[in-house]
Amino acid sequence: MGSKDVNDLKIKLTDFGFSCFFNPKIGLKQHLGSPLYMAPEIVKEQKYDSKVDIWSIGIIMYKLLTG
Repeated sequence: MGSKDVNDLKIKLTDFGFSCFFNPKIGLKQHLGSPLYMAPEIVKEQKYDSKVDIWSIGIIMYKLLTG
């Protein structure tokens, strides 16, 4: 088994049911996703950017690690 650098880590999405085009200059304000995995910005219906995906990944990782 070869070792990989953490910087080479890539996360792949498999559910594209809520996919949409994202313009970083404009941001998003759509209420998408499962409530248990939503970032606070989405729940509060505030403008958000791609960082909300990191929040969701963190929630999923926490659930995977803690059961």
